[in-house]
Amino acid sequence: MAKFERHEPLIQDHTSVICAKYCTRKYFYQIVLGFVPRTTAPYFAFGGAYHKFREHLEREYVDNIGKDMKPDDAALLAFPIALKIAVDSWKKVQGNDPPAGSKWEFMTKERLALSCKVAWQHWVAEKKNGKITVVSIEQPFNVQLADGSATSGRFDQIIRWNGKLWGRDFKTTSKEGAYYTRGLDPNDQFTRYTFSEAKLCGEPVQGQIIEVLYNSKRAGPTITAYPTTRTDYQLEQWEREQIHFNKMIDLCRNEDIWPMQEHSCGFCDYHSVCKMPSEASMMAKLQNEFVVRPWDNTRVGVTE
Repeated sequence: MAKFERHEPLIQDHTSVICAKYCTRKYFYQIVLGFVPRTTAPYFAFGGAYHKFREHLEREYVDNIGKDMKPDDAALLAFPIALKIAVDSWKKVQGNDPPAGSKWEFMTKERLALSCKVAWQHWVAEKKNGKITVVSIEQPFNVQLADGSATSGRFDQIIRWNGKLWGRDFKTTSKEGAYYTRGLDPNDQFTRYTFSEAKLCGEPVQGQIIEVLYNSKRAGPTITAYPTTRTDYQLEQWEREQIHFNKMIDLCRNEDIWPMQEHSCGFCDYHSVCKMPSEASMMAKLQNEFVVRPWDNTRVGVTE
């Protein structure tokens, strides 16, 4: 597909690596060529808007405290500003509520506003408790690995919990807690972030606190925090494997061969492309059914 422009980031992050682990052909379409589906799934719009809310809630609070406001007043004034930013973000991506009767019909503007209110109440209680201090908000990073290559991305937060450093990541899900926790370890993103935060901070990082906003058709919103720790061995092993996987991607790039992982076809957006009988028909399918939106691994967003 020589006529298509390449957009592959110079430095890999969690999203691009996981895409390649899922299927290197999907990585080629999505990360190298930048083709993504024309429509955005409702859960991406909902999750992205919630991330905006949590980011700006903290930023507004810090700014208000800097103006010598009392903590209660600072928290109260931060809420409507962060809520408006979240709703505007949702409108920009989603536009209207999902159709009634669809799988994601509950991810409405009203449910988003209610979720933000529940999150704000949870956040206010945390501030009053005083055990967690936010060190960094939406921090981009670029960290070198042992072989001179690098990894990059963006942390939601770095915090101190009872004096010890942790990363904190905000997630939205419709999965039940018992099912969700299965994905905490092993997990490339959470190990990658723990590794990178320790490098940047120059002191041990215990792991990640995954704060999950749960919503479903039947229940929600509720918030649950899941701490997940990493040992030195796990971090060292992750680094070795990441270096190795970078070399595998380099080989695909240098040879311009991107093998399919056919076991992943069942739920892949690019199945219609791969089933085409020729390169020309694959290219036409990409141009007709997808849009070019290159991946920027420092922008705010969710990966699920």
